[in-house]
Amino acid sequence: MDGNKDEAKKCLKIAEDSIQCGNRERALKFLNKARRLDPSIEIDHLLSQTDASQSENPSSNVPTPDFSSENGPRRRVSSSGGSSVAYSEEQVTIVKEIKRKKDYYEILGLEKSSCSVEDVRKAYRKLSLKVHPDKNKAPGAEDAFKMVSKAFQCLSDEESRSRYDLVGSEEPVYERRAHRHAGGARMNTFNGFYDDGNVDAEEIFRNFFFGGMRPATTTTHFSFGPRVDVRYQGPTGWLRTLIQLLPVILILLLNFLPSSDPVYSFSKSYPYDHRLTTQRGVNYYVKTGKFEQEYPINSPKHVALEEKVENDYFSILSHNCRLELQQLHWGYRRETPNCDSLKQFQAAA
Repeated sequence: MDGNKDEAKKCLKIAEDSIQCGNRERALKFLNKARRLDPSIEIDHLLSQTDASQSENPSSNVPTPDFSSENGPRRRVSSSGGSSVAYSEEQVTIVKEIKRKKDYYEILGLEKSSCSVEDVRKAYRKLSLKVHPDKNKAPGAEDAFKMVSKAFQCLSDEESRSRYDLVGSEEPVYERRAHRHAGGARMNTFNGFYDDGNVDAEEIFRNFFFGGMRPATTTTHFSFGPRVDVRYQGPTGWLRTLIQLLPVILILLLNFLPSSDPVYSFSKSYPYDHRLTTQRGVNYYVKTGKFEQEYPINSPKHVALEEKVENDYFSILSHNCRLELQQLHWGYRRETPNCDSLKQFQAAA
């Protein structure tokens, strides 16, 4: 949201310069954009200046944008008098419904006593797509998206959900670096959660749809009442940095170890030029040298290798199929070849 306010101020500056230059059309364009980015920004005095410039120059027929309505669907007004809807009433209603709720189960539209983890995932999948800022441009969509992400992050984990159910309205407090107001040390809260804007809703969204992993928090502080205080301290700064660098360190160490080429490859490339096929029809390539000596046909070693080939093939197809289905949902592709191959492979079992 702060980024939108900065952009709105830049648009306001461009509008002021345009008014001074007598370019009323450009001024109205950037005033309209500034108000869309930040509905609370003051532009009335600049609108008055543009009206004054119009009275001095009657030849200008550019309509003044209407900012009076805050409830109906907002429209972008063009110089030719036409308009295009930026968001729908349904999107506004969804955002308002989510923002007026406080309980995580209510936000996701679930029954506390009967919903499962899979129900939580389904509800998040449905709601996150409806309020994602890239698809929903209604005011408050970003805040609603964060609220949905927070609810999913808590309820999709059995441990955090149990704590949430235990404390009822006094919900666990996730301690993160909170923004402090200039006049005091009180922190903004969202129903017991410090609402400091550091919840990476986009990361939760990407991990859910593309990786399926729930990001971990570094420090969690649970408040169970005036006398009970449980604190979980995650990895400290240097330890977290070491964990992040661990893959790089392992790669560097592997460069100094004797390298061993894989036994097989799914694609034909030198020196893997001899094709074999498993019983379930999976093609793979091996080196022509000593393979038949090391892995005789029908030997336990050869059977184990082909089982590994089929397992790796299944894992690759499953991963690629999940990505294709997500891209199909978003309209990025029309065909799913990996999903088709996966169905054929499963049918051959």
